[in-house]
Amino acid sequence: MAHSTEGYQFKKTVKFLKNLRGQGTELISIYIPPGYQIAEITNKLRDEAGQAMNIKSKRTKKNVSGAIERLLGALKGYRKPPENGLAVFAGDISGDPGGGKIELFLIEPPEPVGIQTYRCDSTFFTEPLEEMLEAKEWYGLMTVDRREATFALLKGKRVEILRSMGSRVPGKHRAGGQSHKRFERLIEEAAHNWFKKVGEYASKNFGEAKVKGVVVGGPGPTKNAFMNTDYLSEVVRRKVIGTVDTSYTDEFGITEMMQKSDEILKGMDIINEKGLVNRFIKEATVGKLAAYGEREVREALNNGQVETLLLSESITMKRVKYTCPQCGEEYEKTVKGAQGEKCPKCGADMGYEEEDIIEEMAELAGTVGTAVEMISTDTPEGEQFMNGFGGIGAILRYR
Repeated sequence: MAHSTEGYQFKKTVKFLKNLRGQGTELISIYIPPGYQIAEITNKLRDEAGQAMNIKSKRTKKNVSGAIERLLGALKGYRKPPENGLAVFAGDISGDPGGGKIELFLIEPPEPVGIQTYRCDSTFFTEPLEEMLEAKEWYGLMTVDRREATFALLKGKRVEILRSMGSRVPGKHRAGGQSHKRFERLIEEAAHNWFKKVGEYASKNFGEAKVKGVVVGGPGPTKNAFMNTDYLSEVVRRKVIGTVDTSYTDEFGITEMMQKSDEILKGMDIINEKGLVNRFIKEATVGKLAAYGEREVREALNNGQVETLLLSESITMKRVKYTCPQCGEEYEKTVKGAQGEKCPKCGADMGYEEEDIIEEMAELAGTVGTAVEMISTDTPEGEQFMNGFGGIGAILRYR
């Protein structure tokens, strides 16, 4: 299955775990780094099992002991941790005050686990996994002229506006009674102080190690005048990977700059996603090699026509398989959430199984050798794909 889909599944699992709550301090989280001795973890768990006997609440004692038992059973299957280590979670997540079933979650993360820890709390400890979801390389974006400046960070596919600020540089009209030379001198002094302030903010926010590059935008002459002086620190100046002429310097200017930075940011996730969605939209509107909507895309997948399957991360539909226990009638359909239905043949209550439609369609794509790409809604193109095409689309090999 494509790496893009694996990333979606990992993100979905972390979000699910983060939102779970226990009735008390009874949800256990364990992180095991690669190369760590499993025996040390099991010894720790046995010690904790002994300590759990001192818990006053019978319900909490029962659930903590049950979670430790599930964890010990799961770790028996490992001689050593997987390549990137292991994250294991166990506890009663039923929300039933009387106690419920102990659930177990085993995760082999996409990056090496950096800590070894045991934690028992009312929530699962998911911060180390959440950090793995963050973009590892950031890019600084800034637009500047004599009137205003806007600063943003590009993190993966998401643009985060940091700050917009306006200057006090006077306009070209002259205050009454002032000589032309004096007025020009005041303007240049105000501009110098303004650009100094802009440079200081950029240097402070774009100087950290995570920021791998900086793109500067704005009207040509003003932007160039700013770049040709020492307003930026040497650290940030070395990070500048390109400049872009923009008509605006507010948030629209950041958007405009992103639209013109394909070559500068070539290879980044946001540019790859933009190119993929734009290719799909072009084929869907003026070409022939595109399909959209679940029914049409599913048919194209079954016929082996799909080169690349595009799925929005925002889709929340389920694929449900209904089976009648009496007469064996079966059928599938896509719904927001499964509900009980009567058998259309014999009237009995239908049994059903549901699956995330993203996982179901990605699995179908995998059986016919089709690449799968997850599309975020962090970009204008991703939003357009979700809102305009329902979040399910395909680039076809042939019609």
